[in-house]
Amino acid sequence: MKVLIASGGTGGHIFPAIVFGKDRQQKGDIVSWLCGSRKLERDIYSSAGIEPVILPLAGSPMGTRSATKIFARIADMFKSISLTAKYIKTFKPDEVYLFGGYISFAPLIVARVKNIPVTLHEQNTVAGRVARFAARMGARIITGWPVCEGIKSFTYTGTPAREPLRMTRDDALKTLGVNVREGVKIVGVAGGSLGSGPLSEILTRAARLCPEYEFVFLSAKERHDESNAHFIPPQWDMNPFYSACDVLVCRSGGSTLAEVLKWRMPAITIPWPGAMDNHQAKNAEEFVKLAVNGRIFCETDSPENLAGMIREILR
Repeated sequence: MKVLIASGGTGGHIFPAIVFGKDRQQKGDIVSWLCGSRKLERDIYSSAGIEPVILPLAGSPMGTRSATKIFARIADMFKSISLTAKYIKTFKPDEVYLFGGYISFAPLIVARVKNIPVTLHEQNTVAGRVARFAARMGARIITGWPVCEGIKSFTYTGTPAREPLRMTRDDALKTLGVNVREGVKIVGVAGGSLGSGPLSEILTRAARLCPEYEFVFLSAKERHDESNAHFIPPQWDMNPFYSACDVLVCRSGGSTLAEVLKWRMPAITIPWPGAMDNHQAKNAEEFVKLAVNGRIFCETDSPENLAGMIREILR
C-alpha cells in the first residue's frame, strides 16, 4: 500500500510518525512524509534518514497574536492545501495518517475531499484542535492514552515509540562525553524547556541538595560541569542518555512519556503549565497509573521536595 504521513511542529509529533512509518515500510508499504518548514522539523527527519515533502508552514494561524503573522500563516495554509493536493494526485496514497498539529490540516482537507481514508493519532489525553476537527470530518481517531478529552469515539492504541537499544553504562557515558564518579547513581534531566527560567534554578538547586548523585542535564547549548551536575547538548539518539540514567526528570508531553514507559524507567514528570487545555497535567496523571515508579512534580514547588522525590525513588 501507499501511505502518506503528515507530522511536524515538534519532536512529540514527529518521532511517533517516524516510528510508525518505518514499521509500515518494514511490512512492505511505500511511505512518504509531509512536514512543515521549521529547521527543527527538517533536522529531526534528517537524523532518521528521511527526506519529507516540505510544506510552507511554520506555525498555526491560531498560535500567534500578531495580525501580520496570522494573515501570513493563513496564506501559507492555502498554499499548503494546494501543494498537498498536487502531491496526493502524484503519489496516489491508499491511506493518510496524521499525527496532529497544524501540519495535519491541509492533508486532512485534501484527503476528505478525495475520499481517501484518514486516521489521526492523538498523543495527548486532551485532543488538539485539528484532532477535534478531524473527528467531525469523519476521520478515524486513535490515541496514545486510554482517555482523550474532546473526542467521543476513538481507539486506544498507545503511542509509537522508538525501540530501546540498551547500552552499558560505561558505553553510554562515553558516547555522551560525560565523566561521573564510579558507582554513583545518575539522575537524567531531559527537555529544553526544563533548562530555562525559575524551573532551571529549582533543578540545579535539587542537584546541589543531592551531592550523593550525579545529574546529567540534556538541554545545554554548550557542555559544562558544575560539581555533580553535567550539562550537555540535546541528542537525537536518546538510547545513550536513557541507558545511563537511573531516574529521569522530564516534561509531560505524550510522546516523551510513551518512551519512558517503553524503557520502564522510574521518572519524575513536570507538566508544563502553559500547555493548551492543561493537557500535560492530564498526561502526567495517566502516566503515573502505568509507570513502574512515576511521580509528578509541580514547578511551583520547592527544590527540597524535588530532592526528596529523587531520594525516595533511588533509595
